[in-house]
Amino acid sequence: MNILVVDDEKFNLIMAQDLIKENILDSQVFLCSTPETVLKKLEEYNIDIILLDIIMPNITGIDILKNIRTKKEYDDVQIIMFTGIKDKTSFKLCFENGANDYINKPIDFTEFIARIKASVKARKNILSLIEMNATITKQYQKLHVITQELKETQFNLVQKEKLASLGEIAAGITHEINTPIGFISSNLATLKRYTQKIKNMIFIYRKFVQACAKENITPEKLMQEKAIIDDIEQQEKINFVLDDLTTILSESSEGANHITKIVQSIQTLAKTGIENEMVYNDLNQIIEEGLLIVKNEAQSVAEIDRQMQDQLYLLCNKGQIGQVILNILQNAIYAIKNLNSNSLGKIIIKTYSSEDYVICQISDTGSGIKDEHLSRIFDPFFTTKDVGNGVGLGLSVAYDIVKKHGGEFYVTSEIAKGTSFTIKLPTNGSESSHAK
Repeated sequence: MNILVVDDEKFNLIMAQDLIKENILDSQVFLCSTPETVLKKLEEYNIDIILLDIIMPNITGIDILKNIRTKKEYDDVQIIMFTGIKDKTSFKLCFENGANDYINKPIDFTEFIARIKASVKARKNILSLIEMNATITKQYQKLHVITQELKETQFNLVQKEKLASLGEIAAGITHEINTPIGFISSNLATLKRYTQKIKNMIFIYRKFVQACAKENITPEKLMQEKAIIDDIEQQEKINFVLDDLTTILSESSEGANHITKIVQSIQTLAKTGIENEMVYNDLNQIIEEGLLIVKNEAQSVAEIDRQMQDQLYLLCNKGQIGQVILNILQNAIYAIKNLNSNSLGKIIIKTYSSEDYVICQISDTGSGIKDEHLSRIFDPFFTTKDVGNGVGLGLSVAYDIVKKHGGEFYVTSEIAKGTSFTIKLPTNGSESSHAK
C-alpha cells in the first residue's frame, strides 16, 4: 500500500512516517514537503492513500484536493485531510471536494492509526472491486463472443433445417416440376409441327394471291385454285391446328406459371431471413405456397380441407412463417403415413382473425402424439420420428420463429385420432421482430 504524506512541517512528516511503518503492514511511505509536487508524486509512485495537510504555504490542502479530484484517474485514491483546524466550514469544504476522512493535530496515536487502517481497508476494497470489474469485463467479452458463436450456430441450424425440409420433399418437388415441363416439351414439339403446316399454307396463300394479281386469270381458274387450297387445308387439318394452338399456348403458359410458383416458394423458404424484411403478407398465400411444395407428397396420403378466411394480412418475415407452415404440414403428412391406413387421411387448414391477431390451425387425422411427449415436442433435438426421418429441430425452430413474431404456438393431440397445431400471430408484428 503506497501512502503519501504531504505536510510543510518536517516533524509531522517524520512522525506520520514512523507511525505508519510501525502499524500498517506492507506499506511504503513517501514524504512530500512541497505541495506543488503532489501530482507528480501521485503519478510517479502510484499512490493509494494521501495524508494531506490543509494549511501550507503558497497553496492550501483544499486547493490540492480540488486539483486531484479533477483527474479521473485519481477518483479512487483515498485522501485524508491532516489538520489542526477545528473550523466546521473547512471540514465541510474538504468533504464537498472529495476528501474521504480527516485526522486532527496534534496527533492522537490511537485515532491516527484507526483512521489510516480504515482508509487502507477502503482502498483494498476499491482495488478488489476494480480487479473484480476487470475480471467481469473480460468474462463479459468472452460471453459476448460465445453468444455470437451460439447465434451463428443457431442460424446455421435453422438453415440446415430448411435444407433438410427441402431434401425430404425433393422428389415431390421434382415431380411437380417435371410434370408441367413434360407437357410443355410435348406442346413445343406439337407447336413445331403446327408451325411447319402454317408456313406451308402461307406459301400456298401467297401463290394464290399472285395468281389473283394476273389480269388474264379467269374466274373458273380462281375457283379451281381455291378448291385446291380447301383440299390442302382439310388434309392438313388447319382449322383444328388453329383451334389447338390456343389450347397449347394456354396449357404451356399455365405449366410455366406453375413452375414459377414452385420455384418462388422454394426461394422464399430457402432465404436466410436476413434479407427478407418484415412486410405485410397474406397468410393464406403463405399457406398455399407451402401446400404447393408438399402437393405431390400429400396427394397420395391425405385430402386437404381448406377452411380459410379471405384477406388475412399480417406483418411478418414471409420466409420464416413459410418455414413454420411447411414444417407443420410435413409433420401432418408423416403422422398420417405412420398410421399405415389403406384410406386417405385428412389435413384440415383453418385460418381466421381475432381482434389484432390472425390464427392458423392445421389439424391431421394421423397417429397422434403421446401425452408424455407433448411437453417436449418444442425442445431442440427431440423427435418421435424414426432414425433418419428427423433430427428434432423443425418444431423447435418453428416455435422460436412464432415467439420472435410475438405470437403463440399450441398443440393438442390424441393417439390414433390426430394432432392439431395452432399458431396465433399479431397482425402488426412485435417489437422483437421489428428489431431484427
